[in-house]
Amino acid sequence: MTAQTQARGTAEFLLYSEDKLSLDAVTLASGENLSAGAVVGAKTKRQAAAPIPTIVGTGSGLMSALSFGPDVKVGSYVITLLATSSTAAFSVVGPDGVALANGAVGTAYSSSHLSFLISNGGTMTTGDAYTVVVTAAGTPVLVGTGTGTVSGVSLGQDAQLGTYRVQLLATSATAEFEVIAPNGSKLKRGQVATAYTSSHVNFTLANGGTMTTGDYFNIIVATHTGQVVAWDPTATDGSQEPAGILYAATNATSAATPCTIVARLAEVEAALLSWKSGVSAAAQAVCKTRLLPKLNILAR
Repeated sequence: MTAQTQARGTAEFLLYSEDKLSLDAVTLASGENLSAGAVVGAKTKRQAAAPIPTIVGTGSGLMSALSFGPDVKVGSYVITLLATSSTAAFSVVGPDGVALANGAVGTAYSSSHLSFLISNGGTMTTGDAYTVVVTAAGTPVLVGTGTGTVSGVSLGQDAQLGTYRVQLLATSATAEFEVIAPNGSKLKRGQVATAYTSSHVNFTLANGGTMTTGDYFNIIVATHTGQVVAWDPTATDGSQEPAGILYAATNATSAATPCTIVARLAEVEAALLSWKSGVSAAAQAVCKTRLLPKLNILAR
């Protein structure tokens, strides 16, 4: 006689909850197929890059000092001049079509998405535009007079949303550089031609011919889709932090699929939780005893 294993039923793992207060409607990422009781994490961040664009139109304005804040999204930010003037106002529209605050030529623009300065380069014409293209997994471009190149960019588990600025401290093929995190803190310094590793970002800055003091490049950590996947303590996209427990079995093998998670204020039966293949018993124990309680979810 062939033995059969019964799939875990909807909310079978749940001992107590605050009804709707405990639940969140989310989306299970494409490629996932998880049972009820699966511990999940949300994809909240990804490495990206964006070069400083040139103006498109008849004007000759210049953009500089481009950096990005914690709400930066992958896609195109369109900055459009609203008047023909050396101090013209401009609009800023994000990748999702939402208008951000307007700015003005000659005045530093700052938002939680991006910051920059547009300077009057001789003529500024109504309708002229800049398109800042934030590309997921893109390669940062050196800003300055040098020709150094960047490779091997990846995030660490402590990566912060926003801009990591990597700036050369000397003119040399093996120059030292500093790394400034989005919150303004300075990480350990690195050296050209030597792989840089940290819990925040990893990369190699190679001498491309000239390396000049003050040259810099930006490593962008942009927001991700927010979709959930099986919790993975080794991930670097945000899913290394538990976001909750899947309420009902959900198959998103072919496409991202709406689902419900127990996100807070609950007690669950530890033995009925399920885990991504390869997650060790020790990691599971840490999640149950230290991480899920941060969500006010207690595993009994």
